[in-house]
Amino acid sequence: MNQKICPVCGSARIRENLNDVRDYITGTLFTVMHCGDCELDFTSPQPENMEAYYPPKYRRYNKWVVMILTSMYRFQVGKWRKLYKESGTALEMGCGDGLMLKTLQQYGWKVVGTERTQEMADEVAKNYGFPVYVGGLEKIPSGKKFDLIILFQVLEHLGDPLGVLRQCADFLGEKGMLVIAVPNFGSWQARFSLARWFHLDVPRHLFHFSPTSLDNALTLAGLQINSISFISFEHDPYGWVQSSLNKYLGNKNRLTRYLMHLERLTLASIADLMLSLLLIGPAVALSVVSWIFGRGAIMQVVSSRKDRHNV
Repeated sequence: MNQKICPVCGSARIRENLNDVRDYITGTLFTVMHCGDCELDFTSPQPENMEAYYPPKYRRYNKWVVMILTSMYRFQVGKWRKLYKESGTALEMGCGDGLMLKTLQQYGWKVVGTERTQEMADEVAKNYGFPVYVGGLEKIPSGKKFDLIILFQVLEHLGDPLGVLRQCADFLGEKGMLVIAVPNFGSWQARFSLARWFHLDVPRHLFHFSPTSLDNALTLAGLQINSISFISFEHDPYGWVQSSLNKYLGNKNRLTRYLMHLERLTLASIADLMLSLLLIGPAVALSVVSWIFGRGAIMQVVSSRKDRHNV
């Protein structure tokens, strides 16, 4: 549906930011709107039914990509564990293939996840043995409290991000922390690529956060930012590669489509792979510089309730 007001703060001070943003799966065109009050950007119109935009193989990469992501996710989990003196309880919303929760489980954490489809929930539960609920946080038994809640590349997909953040605040234990990772719409990569930015990913990404708009949303939910990082080895360099191919060659995320098995191996995809090898060096260099200046393509925030007691 077309939005007349900001979906988060309710302001009517909204304007068009990016026009003719094309979904690389269906070809449908969307607009990115901007709120003048809370600085949030969001996709318009927001489809009432998202099934057509999530093919069965969406983000189901080949085994080599999965191996790389697994090792990097282990690194992420290792950083989060250092925030705690001992193992605790963790909830991940949109846990995907369960790799992060599996790693926490191996370190003695009690974990639970949520997923969008019954098929994925059953697969994760079968592989790793921890409970996975189908749906949103309303499926989690009331009264539950968690030491760690993870929204890793999830918040931008949700129709009511403020409502979810408020639910997370309710589920946090006395010293609990919420980790959020989202694309940074204020990044150099986003500004360089505009409507062809790989991480824009409309309409699956319903919302496009900058550090300012994410901070504003967290404040409205009764949460505060403890720390923010812009370093993402697993997403930032690749984003520069695919976004550059999109901008200069009209690539339409063809390399990504191939890696997700949505496109067959063709001369064009082979050419993409060869170009990627040439671009990866400059992409890494650009990523590192953007991290130094706080303009990385992915931002990760650790937050807590405003009324929490000091650890």
